[in-house]
Amino acid sequence: MTTSPPTLFSLVPPGLFSPLASANREHYWLLLCRLFDEFFGPDAPPPPSQGYPRREITSAIERYLLGDDPWEAEDGQAPDTPLAIRANTIYERFRQAGWLRQEKLGAREMASMTPAVSQLLSLLLEFTERGPTFVSARIRSIELQLQQVLEGRAGGDTLDEAADQARRLLASLASMSLQVRDLMPELSRSETTAQFARQWFERYVGRFFIGDYADLHKADHPLARRSAILAMARQLETGPLRDRLLAWYGEHFADGDAQRAEARLQRALRRLQELDRIDEYLARLDEDMRQANRRALAFLDYRLRAPDRLDALLRRACRGALRAPEEDLRMPVAPGALMDEHQLRPPRRKPRPIPRSANSVQRPTPEQLARLALLRRMKRARLVTADDMARYVGRYLPAIGSVESSQLGIASIQDLRAYQTLLTLAQRSRRIGGLRRDDPLARLLQGVRVEVLDAGEPGDNGFLRAPRFVLHRPAPLPRTAA
Repeated sequence: MTTSPPTLFSLVPPGLFSPLASANREHYWLLLCRLFDEFFGPDAPPPPSQGYPRREITSAIERYLLGDDPWEAEDGQAPDTPLAIRANTIYERFRQAGWLRQEKLGAREMASMTPAVSQLLSLLLEFTERGPTFVSARIRSIELQLQQVLEGRAGGDTLDEAADQARRLLASLASMSLQVRDLMPELSRSETTAQFARQWFERYVGRFFIGDYADLHKADHPLARRSAILAMARQLETGPLRDRLLAWYGEHFADGDAQRAEARLQRALRRLQELDRIDEYLARLDEDMRQANRRALAFLDYRLRAPDRLDALLRRACRGALRAPEEDLRMPVAPGALMDEHQLRPPRRKPRPIPRSANSVQRPTPEQLARLALLRRMKRARLVTADDMARYVGRYLPAIGSVESSQLGIASIQDLRAYQTLLTLAQRSRRIGGLRRDDPLARLLQGVRVEVLDAGEPGDNGFLRAPRFVLHRPAPLPRTAA
């Protein structure tokens, strides 16, 4: 796989975006959408293989301008230019930019749209029509596609599609927080409370909110199935299907190159395994939502409590004070000194503090000090930190591999407490969806996965009789360019 970014203008003409960057970009975009819907889009009739006659395209542009012509003057073309000349000028602008391709068929000029430009315009339309994100639908789609790959009913194309959906899901969640933060200053500039409330519900709730946000944290939400998706990705990485997928990638993408096929497979698996970070994005989104709600409530509370049109009243009072005669601006006070030391309030005197005798200090005896030190050592021996877990697990678990609970030794109270913590993590990981996001034990063991072994008798190490479990430390994925 190449490490350089893909070039855009090797696929599309270099001047393609010039009409959309001009002063009349809104009008050019409207005409492009209408031409796409009528001639080149998926809802239009199948276009002829040789394209449409140029006159048919320019006639359609004339019809659009005749029905709705909000055009402004640009490039020396006045709005009163004849309609046919304006339509041909717009056609030439689209042709020179690359949106339309013109070919000669005998004496006729035929116009068409290249597949790459048509696909780009379709993506732009899809981007403008994008609504709220539904996480449940994307998670179900990813899981079903991986099940088809595991069952042998699909190949690397389905795996790539599932990986791309996982990447798009994380990208949409990451951009959601930025959209919420960018929207709040714009809403705060609303002139009236009614306008703010209307924009708040129409734009914030209706357009940027996740469609199933209220159900994300339920146990039966498909997001709880992400642990099953990660397990299927690990099965594809180490199972017998790996060789079949490598052969598929080598045949369809790598021209028989084993290294390129391996890199393509690792890219798809890495994108699927990134779903393990979805909790971080959801936590940040929750915090942004809470801040946005607090700001909206504070803004509404201020608008409802503040006098209506306070700024207009202040400006009116200032204009009146500037235009009023000098005698009308006198302050309504009695003659004499306005500020005098006899009219000031005397300083407040604090009462003198009551003298108090110091409490007698009694030093602890050596026995009390020894008992206190022993109590501190007992509490520290039973306290398990992340460093304690790393030292205990590091004595038995290699850098890459697995170790069973029967191989873990217990030589001290600290070892027993670490073993108990690992057992608790293994029991909690059996719930649907794995460990909760707010589980404090999940922060004690980073980079290590704990699984319970259901088969066999419970383990007995002389201190505890409990279910057996296994510690896994997966190998880090190689970093290759997407």
